[in-house]
Amino acid sequence: MRWRRGLLWAVAATLALAAVLWFLIFKPVQVVGHSVERGEVREEFPGVGSIEYERVAVLGFEVAGRITDIEVKQGDRVKAGQVLARIDTEVYRSEEAAAAENVEFTRASVLRLKADIARAQASHEGAKAHAKRQEAAFRTHSVSQDTLDQALERLAVTEAELARAEAALSEGERLVGSALKSLEGARARLARGTLISPMDGVLIARLAEPGDVAVTGGVILRVGDNSVVWASVWVDESFLAKLKIGQSARVVLRSDPAGALEAAVARIGQEVDRESRELVVDLLIKNAPVTLATGQRADASIFGQIAKDVTFVPASYILTRGGVSSVWVNDDGRASRREVETGLQSRERVEIKDGLKEGEQVIRPVAGAALTEGARVGVQEPQP
Repeated sequence: MRWRRGLLWAVAATLALAAVLWFLIFKPVQVVGHSVERGEVREEFPGVGSIEYERVAVLGFEVAGRITDIEVKQGDRVKAGQVLARIDTEVYRSEEAAAAENVEFTRASVLRLKADIARAQASHEGAKAHAKRQEAAFRTHSVSQDTLDQALERLAVTEAELARAEAALSEGERLVGSALKSLEGARARLARGTLISPMDGVLIARLAEPGDVAVTGGVILRVGDNSVVWASVWVDESFLAKLKIGQSARVVLRSDPAGALEAAVARIGQEVDRESRELVVDLLIKNAPVTLATGQRADASIFGQIAKDVTFVPASYILTRGGVSSVWVNDDGRASRREVETGLQSRERVEIKDGLKEGEQVIRPVAGAALTEGARVGVQEPQP
């Protein structure tokens, strides 16, 4: 009796093991399916990047000083010519006053030099007339040679004095010009103590506060012109030959996945990144909302050709390996892998030129499952 009971247990265990093995080996693989159909496929070239303004001005003071006032906050709208910030300009005002005083001093010197020239000219003319009279008198033997020599010597002295006065005037006029340039420089430094917006736009960044010390060339504010907005996206180099200026595009912000912005290709980069094998394409956004912020992440689709009334399948069913495309097909309840020739491709659809017929069902395994050739399949939630 005991050996019979052991035999029964052995048979039961064998049957249970066989059932488990049958379940594991012959259990249908759960898949989702889609019936092949015909329709329109619009070629799309995907890109990922960010929102950029056409112009961004990086502003800072061209002179050093302590910041006394910043009149705008981040996000404020600004106008061209609007005062944005100021620094303490007491030193520069003193320099301007000193330069202005120096201009007046050199101008007064020039007036004195002009008077010296007038006096030298008068002396020269008098000496010239006297020398002529002495020459005439010498010819009639009315004066001696010594008297004539003295007259000629005086004439030479007055000529030298006139030349000296003219040279001094020329030097004085150059000093006036130099003083005026110094005054212009002082006024320019004083004017640079006020930071002016170069354009209409929005304040992107405020990088300092009143009380901070501004150094020459240091960045204080960043202003962007958001009247023209771009989506600067990276696109795979394989699409380069198909990209053209003016192609329509769609931009979707990561912050607003439900919305879409119309755009067009404005610039195509001519340098491919040697690691990612991508290039930059700039898309001009049409009717850009004022709320767009530079640096926002964006996904883009650039539209190419359109194929109408063609066979297509969802892109998620296409498998690509070694440049060869294929799909899994439901062949009377079993999985069959089939190579296909593809055409235009959008984010959601892929044109099938050869390898599938309308009405056939393509399949893909559900998460965690794997398909093998000839495996039994159980279709879940078939897609019409």
